[in-house]
Amino acid sequence: MFSTKIVPYYHKSLCSQNFGSNFAADFENEEDMKLVALGDSVIKGVILNYEGERSRYSLADKSIVECCAERLGIESVNLGKMGCTIEAGERILNRFADKFAGAKYVLLECGGNDSDYDWKAIAEAPDAQHFAKTPIDVFESVYERVINKVKELGATPLVLSLPPIDAQRYFDFFSMGWMQELKDNVLRWLGGSTSAIMSGHELYNLATMRVAQRTGVQWVDVTSGLLKEHNLGAYLCDDGIHPNEKGQKKMAEAVLQSMCSCQVKS
Repeated sequence: MFSTKIVPYYHKSLCSQNFGSNFAADFENEEDMKLVALGDSVIKGVILNYEGERSRYSLADKSIVECCAERLGIESVNLGKMGCTIEAGERILNRFADKFAGAKYVLLECGGNDSDYDWKAIAEAPDAQHFAKTPIDVFESVYERVINKVKELGATPLVLSLPPIDAQRYFDFFSMGWMQELKDNVLRWLGGSTSAIMSGHELYNLATMRVAQRTGVQWVDVTSGLLKEHNLGAYLCDDGIHPNEKGQKKMAEAVLQSMCSCQVKS
């Protein structure tokens, strides 16, 4: 259900050239090693597709995890789940701890859902108090527990930053079909601009960096590589929050570089 066995096309010379000889030797000498991922729909590889005028979510041909595993010629186990918050991720980790056996690295990617709001509730009651799905202090404390648990299981956690979002595109997506009054209510609650959605998202992105620093693990900056592109929208799905297949590949490049950095330091 979770595991994908990749037929290796890994070449030591190619990996050595791009990521360093130590990195190449490390993966070449551990045949049973695997890459495990835990988090939300981004790490799962969920993308938005269209069938005529109707949209639906499906899995990309190659997620971040599969791109990395294929490049390294190792098995991958993707425990990502759509809608997953950090607390749900902790439950998945505890339930499927046996899936982490033999893992060299564990990719952790959470925060997008934690920073999100019940937008319909805000639209219907814009003057009421509304909070993100996971309070920021809870997000950080639970994330630290997850990281420490992964360490106890003998793997090296890599904490991924959050991919950037297109706030206007996301607003248009979740409010599609709403009466104008409801859309205006959300905008009023946001202070008149959808940029506040992006600010909330970035707050949790910075939290992932703090958590990584406090626990002494590698923080993988997948954000900058996407922001450097002159047309970020070309790397995102029409919902404004999920990287498309092109975006998944871009993020995988950052993850592979980070793995190289970890290996060189060790």
